[in-house]
Amino acid sequence: MQTSDFAVDLVYLWVDGDDPAWRAKRNQYIGGSTIQTAEVVGDARWRNIDELRYSLRSVEKYAPWINHIFIVTDNQCPKWLNRNHPKITIVDHKVIFPHEVLPTFNSCAMEACLHKIPNLSEHFIFGNDDTLFTKPIHRSTFFNEDGRPIVRLMRFDREKALRRGHYHKMIRRMQDLIEADFGEQIYLAPHHNFDAYLRSDYEYCIKNLHSEAWQNILHHRFRHNEDMHRSYISYYMIATGHAIMRKVGRYNNIKGIFNKIKATLTNRFANDSRCINNYSRNYPAQMRKYNPIMICVNDSERATAEDSQRMAKFLQELFPDKCGFEL
Repeated sequence: MQTSDFAVDLVYLWVDGDDPAWRAKRNQYIGGSTIQTAEVVGDARWRNIDELRYSLRSVEKYAPWINHIFIVTDNQCPKWLNRNHPKITIVDHKVIFPHEVLPTFNSCAMEACLHKIPNLSEHFIFGNDDTLFTKPIHRSTFFNEDGRPIVRLMRFDREKALRRGHYHKMIRRMQDLIEADFGEQIYLAPHHNFDAYLRSDYEYCIKNLHSEAWQNILHHRFRHNEDMHRSYISYYMIATGHAIMRKVGRYNNIKGIFNKIKATLTNRFANDSRCINNYSRNYPAQMRKYNPIMICVNDSERATAEDSQRMAKFLQELFPDKCGFEL
């Protein structure tokens, strides 16, 4: 199969955490969370500075070949979104979740239902609303010429993971499950950006591999210590040969012939993705230093209101032109 022979869809998770009705609904259930940490229930998980608007601008500018865009939400829609655009579909949680488990505020649960999106293509890319393209990209950025996804992974300290937060412990647990299931030691972590999948593999894992654990996620309204994570599916695709692993590093502007040879031989290309934290002091300097093709403008409880304002201004400067996905 040649790259031009298949369509590639894009799926986002999106929430407007500033919506009073949504906040009231969340607050009604938040006391039931078994993990009361900022990582799980802090406002930064749902803060909205219109990242999705700029991500869609980046899609139109740098990935116009995307076939269709699905935005998964909880009875919400961005006020600025052109819902009549032929490439846009809003997917309400009610469409992909059993009614008895709603509402949910657990992104792991949402990710466990992506394969249920009506008319989603076999080849799709998944991203959160804070992920953006910063250079022209092509289908071959995410899928090999034979249609296999390219899975981007980065260094991961398994020992430190035990002393860190919920997310790192969850990733380590997915690695342990893959090793137990397939004998593959994939001790690397997702690169925290756009990821490529095959819908058939996604559905197969959730229905056939640890299906009870995947089903249990749907009953966890907030992140839970026993949640599965979609990284298991990426590891599965690598372990079965259904995907190609691409190990990414930090730096793109590699200096010196020795370092360039080393980067090539170890397949650690750094121009793939970069996480830019809201609380960072100089966003443009990070862009120049790492020169990524995609970024995640990562929010956290460390970020102040002023940081969010700076990030919003940075995104506006990065993508100043209104796109066809906007009213």
